[in-house]
Amino acid sequence: MKATLGILLAAWTPLAAQTPVITAAPQARPGGIAPPPQPSETGKASIEGKVLDALTHNPIRKATVTLSGRTFLRAATDAEGHFAFRQLPNGQYLLQAQSDQYPVAPFSLELGSQASVTIAADEQASEVALTLKPGASVRGRIVDEEGSPLPQCTVSPMRYRAGDPGPTMVGGAATPSDEKGEYRIETIPAGKYYLVARCFQSIPMPHALVRRDAVAGLPRLTYPPRFYPSSSELAGAARVSLPPGGDLVGIDFQMAPATGITLRGRVRGVLSSGTAQIRLRPQNLALRPLQQQGGGANLGTGEFQIPNVRPGSYELLATAQVEGRSYIAKTAVEVGATAPEPIALVLEPAPQISGSVAIDGDPQVPFNNMRIMMNPLDGQALGPLPQAEVHSDGSFVINASPGHWRLQVNGAPGYVKSVMLGDQEVSATDLEIGPAPAALKIVIGTKNAQVEATITALPAGANAVSGMVWSAGGSEFQQSFGVNAQGKAMLSLPPGRYHACAIAVAQPSVLTNREFRKALEGHCQAVEVSEGDRTSIQIPFVPADEAKRLADSLDADDSQVL
Repeated sequence: MKATLGILLAAWTPLAAQTPVITAAPQARPGGIAPPPQPSETGKASIEGKVLDALTHNPIRKATVTLSGRTFLRAATDAEGHFAFRQLPNGQYLLQAQSDQYPVAPFSLELGSQASVTIAADEQASEVALTLKPGASVRGRIVDEEGSPLPQCTVSPMRYRAGDPGPTMVGGAATPSDEKGEYRIETIPAGKYYLVARCFQSIPMPHALVRRDAVAGLPRLTYPPRFYPSSSELAGAARVSLPPGGDLVGIDFQMAPATGITLRGRVRGVLSSGTAQIRLRPQNLALRPLQQQGGGANLGTGEFQIPNVRPGSYELLATAQVEGRSYIAKTAVEVGATAPEPIALVLEPAPQISGSVAIDGDPQVPFNNMRIMMNPLDGQALGPLPQAEVHSDGSFVINASPGHWRLQVNGAPGYVKSVMLGDQEVSATDLEIGPAPAALKIVIGTKNAQVEATITALPAGANAVSGMVWSAGGSEFQQSFGVNAQGKAMLSLPPGRYHACAIAVAQPSVLTNREFRKALEGHCQAVEVSEGDRTSIQIPFVPADEAKRLADSLDADDSQVL
């Protein structure tokens, strides 16, 4: 079926002007807890301007504009798109506009929505213009193999991003189809997407001479996820481009039925005194967001069943929490055209890791504010993420299921210098936990390298400039930093090898995008520092248009995901 593309222009009706609402908003501490409100500095300067639609240049009403710098304020735009911040002290400020009707794609580089403004003590900056790109929409119809409409199906825009240990899927907003099989998705951030339809209906397969008590166990016809235009696999899918304000119509799906069986089993162990969650997930990591299924086990008998399971290779997992202790069970399952025999899962205690933290060179540092956390590298964790508080003597106990983990120590006065698991030195970025209890020793280093960074070829009068530095190895260390009027900054870095550069944007949120960092490496300076170093480096300046080109090229490149 042919898809046609129309462009939606946002309509705007002039309304009576309203006074922007300005509120003080203290920045949140890590963990989401806001500090007590602090009195805002005042002065005689002001900053005002408008927020406009990037396509139509119409004003945007009720957009939020955030001002940060020597004071932190928020304003809501009036009917003319106007905002104002007054009684400001002199200094450099960052303005950021956002609106629910103008969504921003994750890791995108939207230069028009932010601005850096420097004002003198009595200056009135009144011509600041911020722009927002409107979202796109997709609509079409979902039918079954005979062309009949399928209601209550969903269509989701998806992006695959490289991650640990393989591609993962990032979903967008989904909407159910109606009784005509018609669906519509609105306010999708502009970009390129895979579109996938999912229907959750199932019907018993035709079968003669069925016992009355056996109906529930019959194989059923289900509808596997369908990628646009007509594929059950990502390899046969086509990405569709959604420009700002675009309305993509005629994106239709014809679903194909497949056999689904009911997987049965029983959980044994400590279930009578707790609860168990069952999860069936594909061995293929990229399919897990689409095909993961699960539920709970019967507390009395431990029995569970998972309906509508399609043929394939899976992991079957059970997790339980009993009196603060984690229990786990895991087994591989091959599902064919007929149901396998009931599966027995025996819950076992998650390995208990007894650990200690030591501070290199300063044993007097208190441990009470430190917390050990572990994030899985081989898929989703079985149950809650492992974490533990560090006691005053540096000891801790943490439960983690067997697998590969990334270790981090929150609240530490430095960096993870070394990790010993038993008598073996291991990496904090890939810590393999086995099935048996173990001892973990963590040493925190405090002798960061002090690095004076100078930006080369910095354009005169450039205000919106952010420095960026990130680890060139397996570590996930990354940091943004500001620069002074001379293009200089002081950095404190753990020992290691890094990439560093400056980029002509006020807030480089794309730094969290691993693919963008990889594309940027050729424009940056490599630097290696040792413990306690004091050194100077020259880092290159990347213009905004080049940074934008690199960010856009990632969205245009299919090879990164297929």
